Amino acid sequence: MFADSMPVDRTSGTSVDSHGAVQLHGVRLRIETPTPDVLGSVLGMLVPACSVAPPAAVPQWTLKVEELGPEFEDGGGLFDGRLVLELPYGGRRLAIVGVGDGVLRLVARYRPGAAAVMMEVDAGQQVTRLLVAPGDVVGLRWADYLGRVFFASRLLASGWRMLHASAVAVDGSALVFLAGRHGGKSTLAHRAVRELGARFLADDLVLIGPDGTVVGWPTRVAVPVQLAGNIGGGRRERTVVAGVKRDRILFTPAQHRAALDITYSPPVPLGAVVIVDGDAAAGEDVRADAGMLERAVARAADVPQQLLYVSDPLGLMGGPRLADQAAGARLLEGLLSGVPSAVLRVAVEQLQSAPVWRALQDIVPEMGRGR
Repeated sequence: MFADSMPVDRTSGTSVDSHGAVQLHGVRLRIETPTPDVLGSVLGMLVPACSVAPPAAVPQWTLKVEELGPEFEDGGGLFDGRLVLELPYGGRRLAIVGVGDGVLRLVARYRPGAAAVMMEVDAGQQVTRLLVAPGDVVGLRWADYLGRVFFASRLLASGWRMLHASAVAVDGSALVFLAGRHGGKSTLAHRAVRELGARFLADDLVLIGPDGTVVGWPTRVAVPVQLAGNIGGGRRERTVVAGVKRDRILFTPAQHRAALDITYSPPVPLGAVVIVDGDAAAGEDVRADAGMLERAVARAADVPQQLLYVSDPLGLMGGPRLADQAAGARLLEGLLSGVPSAVLRVAVEQLQSAPVWRALQDIVPEMGRGR
C-alpha cells in the first residue's frame, strides 16, 4: 500500500476511512483510496471549501486511487510523439495514450522529474482511476488536483465566477479583498485572522456564486514571514516584485492550519468588498463608486491561467465543456454590486502595520475594534 503517503489532516475534526464523499452546492464526489491517509490528504485540501457528504448521498462521479502495477514502465519517452497538455504553475503534463472499451487512458507527470502516473476515465461508469506507484507521494497530489477540477469545472459552468482575491469570514459574512498582483491580499487576510479573530477563506482565489455565496478555493497559501513568526513547515520563497522584496512561506492548506493554528471557514454569504490601492499614501480611504468596483472585479476575474488549472479540457472528471464555462465567465456585471465596498489606499510596504481596520469600520463596524 501507500506506506509513505501524506498524513491524515486532523485539523478539521473529520473522521476519515478509506472511502468517503464530499459535496459543494449539490455537487458530490465519492473518493475511494487504499488507506485512510490518502483520503485524509484529499480532504485536507477540499474541506471546508466542501463539506463531507452523508453516507446516503448519491455522487455524480467517483475518484478511485489505486496502486500502479509493476508492469508499468516509466521510461523517458512516455510523452514523445503525443499531444501534451501542459498546465501552468509547476509544469504538470498530461497526454492521452489510448482509448478503448469506453475508457480514456492517460499518462501524467505532476512536475518535471517526478514519477509518472496513469489515469483511466470511464465516462459510462462515471469513474476516474488514478494509478500511482507505491510510495509516490508527489503522484498522489494528482488526487487533490482531480478533486478541485471536478467541483470548479461544474460550478463555473453553472454561473459561478473565480476571482483573484483573498477573503476571510467576519461574523459569518465574507470580507473580500481585491488588489493587483502582489498587492497585499494575503497580508490583509492574515492580519484579519490574527487581529480580528476572522476565519480564513483564501489568500489567492475565491469562487462566488450567483446567490452571493463565497467559497475560499483551495490552493497553496503564502504567508509573509513577518506575520508567520517562528514556525516550522512550509517552503520559504524570496522574490522581488516591482522593486519590492517579498519574503513568504508557502503552505498547503493542511500545513497552514496546523502550523499557524488557523480556523478555516466553510462557504459564507458575501458581506463587504475592499479594493486595495497600493500606490497611494497610507491612511487614506474613500468610498468606492460603482464604476471603480466594476473595474476591480473585471481585473480580478482576468485569470486565464487559473481557469485553465480548474477546467477539464480532457474530460478527466466528466466535467462540462470548456465552451460552457467560457459562456458564463463573461457574466460579471453586478457580481459584487449591492454590498458595502470601499477603497483602501495604503502603500504595499506599509500594509503589515497600517491602521487598516479603523479605516474600514464604516463598511464593517466590527473592525473598529482592531488596529
